[in-house]
Amino acid sequence: MLQLKMKLMTRISDLLNFFEIYDCFHGDLKITSACPVHQGDNHTAFNINIDHDDVFYGTWFCNTKRCHEDGNDIIALIGKLMSLKNGDQVPFTKVLSFCEDFVKDVDGDFSKFSNKRDTLSSILAANSKTKTKGKYDRSQVRSRLVFPCQYYLDRGYSPEALDHFDVGVCKDSRSEMYNRAVFPVYDESDEFMIGCVGRTISNDVKKWVNKKGFNKASYLYNYGKVLSDISRTSTIILVEGQGDVIRLYEAGIKNAVGIFGSNISDSQVFLLQKSGALNIVIMTDNDDAGGVCRSKARDKLKLSFNVYDVVTPTCDVGDMTTEEINKIIKPQIKGLF
Repeated sequence: MLQLKMKLMTRISDLLNFFEIYDCFHGDLKITSACPVHQGDNHTAFNINIDHDDVFYGTWFCNTKRCHEDGNDIIALIGKLMSLKNGDQVPFTKVLSFCEDFVKDVDGDFSKFSNKRDTLSSILAANSKTKTKGKYDRSQVRSRLVFPCQYYLDRGYSPEALDHFDVGVCKDSRSEMYNRAVFPVYDESDEFMIGCVGRTISNDVKKWVNKKGFNKASYLYNYGKVLSDISRTSTIILVEGQGDVIRLYEAGIKNAVGIFGSNISDSQVFLLQKSGALNIVIMTDNDDAGGVCRSKARDKLKLSFNVYDVVTPTCDVGDMTTEEINKIIKPQIKGLF
């Protein structure tokens, strides 16, 4: 099945022409157009990944009506387009027969793709709300931490905001998070912890550590909470750190996510696309690393979203007061939060 998908991707242009999808932008990494499934008019809503070296190769997304949610590989797309053309649901056996016939003349060794993950759904399954075995729910997470976190209170964060994000201190000497301020990271349902990051509150040479097995590049901080707000704002604000997200929350801006540093990964880009947001506000740190991150993020996101830049007067938004955010930041993103 996977080799059939790879063969279909070699003929992606022919497939698009067959289904009369002509007004497309062919980039080096993706093809972009209006979504042919729901026949929308947003010419950046529909994306197909055509980067052979990327784990997401062959997946597609609809950023407006999320038409990809019940199947985002090339065969699922073909099935939807066939059903649309037919005016009724086409059985999977007929879709498969069409696909096999369409690539019957395609030759080549596709065994190199045997280890490539099949769909984005399998990649993101780790933070799916249905995958809860072995994960702690919020009450279990809180029972393992001590509140409030004095370190962040001393930095000017409110106890209410820290409590909202379950930021506490680990006092279990057996834990890798011992004597650290712990930021739990929850799944898309915002119910179960899929990992956490810890900030030292002593003199540990390692300022930040990740929970063992937690790959921060595959997730976004505060993503589950933001998803519930997307229908209202259609906007996500992109910041670097957890403290930035919390400071914005204190100022009434609840649709921010953190990328856990100064580099946005492809997995995080696809999470943003999967969210259904139309607008992205890039609010990375006001330093050299933040500038590089802002530039790379803009390049990765500009074909899929309306992208806005906000440069903070301090190094990062977490260093600002809520009064400064109200006065300086909010006027720049009026109508987007």
